[in-house]
Amino acid sequence: MPLMNAVARPALAPLKTPASGGRVSLDAKLRPIGAVASADRASASDPSRGCVTLKTVAAATAVGLCLSLAAARGAEAAPSAFVGEYSDPKHPGCLRSITGDGDVLDVTGTDGSPGCANGETQRPWSLKGELVKIPSKRDEILIDFSPKGGPKNLLGKLTDEGGILFPDGNTWSRKE
Repeated sequence: MPLMNAVARPALAPLKTPASGGRVSLDAKLRPIGAVASADRASASDPSRGCVTLKTVAAATAVGLCLSLAAARGAEAAPSAFVGEYSDPKHPGCLRSITGDGDVLDVTGTDGSPGCANGETQRPWSLKGELVKIPSKRDEILIDFSPKGGPKNLLGKLTDEGGILFPDGNTWSRKE
């Protein structure tokens, strides 16, 4: 079996010609790069046998790019497990919402005194959360509560029920 190089290059550079309307022709004659080791030297005279052409490389590159873009779009389209509406037992009836579609999420809510269920005056707030991806574990979220006087990086972990458990034991329950 002849040993051939996997890459080929044109014998002549592609030319723009007036007849082609300024387009580049990729139909130039191809020759293998480097030496061709073969027991049968006759196959070396036919560079199209066993060689990868520029068209093949371009087609494979285009297919790979399309698959990469499709995978990236699919990843972007999948919302985080944290996205949703929650109830907070420390602030009954107050809004707790997480939105977004990337690694940085918007965390919004309201606070009342003591809650928001009985017509209390509500104070809206808006924070940023950042997904923490740990291999072989569920994603976690770091929320910057410093704009409302809390810790800068409060870690939230998903519960089996889809809620968010914070280090102080408070758990936001997912609303249906």
